[in-house]
Formats: sequence, C-alpha cells, structure tokens
Amino acid sequence: MEKDTFQRIIDREIPATIIYEDADVIAFNDIKPMNKGHFLVVSKTFSENLYDIEEEDLVYLITKARSIALEVTKKLNATGFKLLINNNESAGQVIFRTHVHIIPFYE
Repeated sequence: MEKDTFQRIIDREIPATIIYEDADVIAFNDIKPMNKGHFLVVSKTFSENLYDIEEEDLVYLITKARSIALEVTKKLNATGFKLLINNNESAGQVIFRTHVHIIPFYE
C-alpha cells in the first residue's frame, strides 16, 4: 500500500510546518489555508474517515484538536474557529485519512 500524504508528513518524507505532535496525533499548517492559521490535526493510527475510525482514536483526536485550537486561536487573536471533518469524496474529502481542519476566524 502506498503511503498517503499525511503518512509521508508523519514520517518526515515531505516538509510541513508542524505545530504539535505526540504519539497519537500530529498537527500542521494546511498547505492551502482557507483562512490565516488554518491547520490540520491528523490521527497517526490509520483510518479513512469517521466511517471506520475506532471510537477511542476519535475521542482523542477531537479532544486534542479542541485543545490545540484553543491555544492556537488565542495566540492568533482569532475570535472564533471551525472544526471541520470531511467524510468521503462527495463531502469534499481529498486525502483519505481521518483528519480535522481547524479554521480560525477574525472580527
């Protein structure tokens, strides 16, 4: 099986601006940001999306995404943010590995 883009980032085979990493997730800036500070939080345990992610992995991913989002948006002086997960191509998923977009918003 060929590595997906996010696995290649995890393995440091392609560059990314990593803003957080632990044994289970990695967070890095989106290469095509929708807004200033847009970043992704990716589970290191492979699953395609919410249809097949293990509940324990999902709970950790969402909990960590919220925690990082609160920290990053405070540093950026954002007044709000979106947490977004695309599931399958029809919903806009491009890379088929579970990940959360955090998109800051400003007044």
